[in-house]
Amino acid sequence: MDPLKNNDSIVDSHLPTSERPRPEEALTGVSVGREVTVNENNKSLLLDLPYVPKSMIIRCLGFREITRLAEVCIYLRDLVKSDKALERAWYRQFPSPYQYQLKTIVTAKDKQQLRYWLRPFANKDTVESLIKDQNCAYFPALLLFNHRKLMFQCQKFKLVEKAEIIHSQTISVATFSAGSRDLATVSHDKKVRIYGQEDDGSWQSKATITHNDWIRSATFSADGRHLVTASHDKTASIYGQKDDGSWESVTTITHNNWVISATFSADGRHLVTASHDKRVRIYGQEDDGSWEVKATISHDRFVTAATFSPDGRHVVTISGDSIVKIRSQEDDGSWREEHTIHAGFIVSARLSPDNRHLALCGADYAVKIYGQEAAGPWVEKDTIKHQRTLTSIHFSADSRHLVTASKDHTAKISDLQDDGSWKEMTTIRHDNRVYSANFSADCRHVVSASEDNTVKIYSLKGTALWEEKACICHKGAVTSANFSTDSQNLVTASEDNTAKIYGLQANESWLEKATIQHKKAVTSANFSTDGQNVMTVSEDKTVRITELWRSD
Repeated sequence: MDPLKNNDSIVDSHLPTSERPRPEEALTGVSVGREVTVNENNKSLLLDLPYVPKSMIIRCLGFREITRLAEVCIYLRDLVKSDKALERAWYRQFPSPYQYQLKTIVTAKDKQQLRYWLRPFANKDTVESLIKDQNCAYFPALLLFNHRKLMFQCQKFKLVEKAEIIHSQTISVATFSAGSRDLATVSHDKKVRIYGQEDDGSWQSKATITHNDWIRSATFSADGRHLVTASHDKTASIYGQKDDGSWESVTTITHNNWVISATFSADGRHLVTASHDKRVRIYGQEDDGSWEVKATISHDRFVTAATFSPDGRHVVTISGDSIVKIRSQEDDGSWREEHTIHAGFIVSARLSPDNRHLALCGADYAVKIYGQEAAGPWVEKDTIKHQRTLTSIHFSADSRHLVTASKDHTAKISDLQDDGSWKEMTTIRHDNRVYSANFSADCRHVVSASEDNTVKIYSLKGTALWEEKACICHKGAVTSANFSTDSQNLVTASEDNTAKIYGLQANESWLEKATIQHKKAVTSANFSTDGQNVMTVSEDKTVRITELWRSD
């Protein structure tokens, strides 16, 4: 019997109709020689409250607590079910940037697109039951939670290839838009190709952007309506999406030397470009759609990096003169220099999602962590030391954890302490260099990918203990490992020509659900934001889009 044909998994939208169970008569017993009466007629403080206060109390609980509450009795189970408490709590456990991403998945699709998106894991009746509440405020949480549950029920995924994008030379970048409806590929053939997903799930070419030199990056804005490229031909090109899905050139930004990066702010209204001409420029989008320079940040030597903070209100720049500058946006739209850090030669910098912590990766194999107290100066808090070059630095989405990966065969997890310091909690050990280490969106899992052919997953137990949950083996070096946005699935990429998809189980183990094959090494693999598609990039000069279906 197909479990997906049972609509019990779909949350009922009606208020509870079951009555609270009647209390039994008082129970009598003997304790320490005395007769003791337990008065079962005492009213329950929770169950006798009106519906609205009960609902408000339950909504203050976490996902795990609500799950346990629903197991207490039929009445509480129905209350949790009718109020969508479990769905809302699941949605709330993600930090706000990921809640926005998850919401975008749903709001970017009309009813027909939602039907197609749900079809691989749900029958027609289930689909219609899910989308009937599209106008409700809690609809994204309701739909995503149940889609996650339907995928969770599948022990294996069936793979359906939807597109293969071929370039004439090596593909360096491949990325989905936040709404999962568009993707861009960057190749050493000096071309960016944009593809869009049709209502039937197929992917069609929408635009090809050509530069005169190597293209370093192509990045979508958060709403997916703009794309910016950065090239060694000294330009950054902004393209905009028209209502019919096609793309057109909006403007070209010119520097006096290579443009090494171009990135949108979180709201898509600002853009920062960094160049080897020693300048960083911040652009703002005007009401007429044009882009105007709002600030220029100059360094004495070439700029190596420039990035927005997660909220888009700060810009961090790094240069070869060992200077890190932080600019902040004022209420009037101007950008003031907030702080300058002289920290030796810095390779990369990363701001935490709450903008209160800054991690600087130096050439001395150490990560210096700075903290800011209530708009005051940035103060060095701690140093995390490695023995060889670092390969990645990532904060968790709640800004309470940091993971660093290194060629010294380790990844280190450090946690923020109550006094603002950082403490190394766990060292993940491999037998060869670690290429990357990342957190899941719910901040509960860390994955490390290594040249020793393995992927290790560590999970948070309680509030401070990290323990190993899985070791995934390949027959070649693992080049990347990434979680899906809902933190339920993981995809790995390896030089053994495969990408493997694993799913989280109820007992917190990880189960292999599918393997994608290429002719040559897979250099990267990522989920679309909606979790329905997997993008794999291979040394065979192809990008493959594979849709996940339930395996009957």
